[in-house]
Amino acid sequence: MNIAQTLIRPVMTEKSVGQEAINKFTFVVHDDATKIDVKNALMSLYGVEVEKVNILHTLPKYRMGKGKNLLEKRQGLRRAIVTLKEGSKLDLTREVRTEKKETSKPAKAKTAAATK
Repeated sequence: MNIAQTLIRPVMTEKSVGQEAINKFTFVVHDDATKIDVKNALMSLYGVEVEKVNILHTLPKYRMGKGKNLLEKRQGLRRAIVTLKEGSKLDLTREVRTEKKETSKPAKAKTAAATK
């Protein structure tokens, strides 16, 4: 499997960010990726030493629609929880942050019809 396609994105939830203190990081991975693929991708892309990889499947969540039709509310994902060796550090917040540009909205001009 291609290394660039193995890791899709990091998971930045409250629980996963809290586990970064104990060197556990969570990623959404490709459906066909194995533990070895995830380990090799992290070693080559980020240059960190991986101790352990756990992979879990999240089932899709459905809700009932009109006429008892099922509507998909959340898609199923495949996540990898990666434990790094002691001394290895990985900073994911640096790559996830984006700069927000402040845009000011132009003031609307009042027309003669609107003021009457």
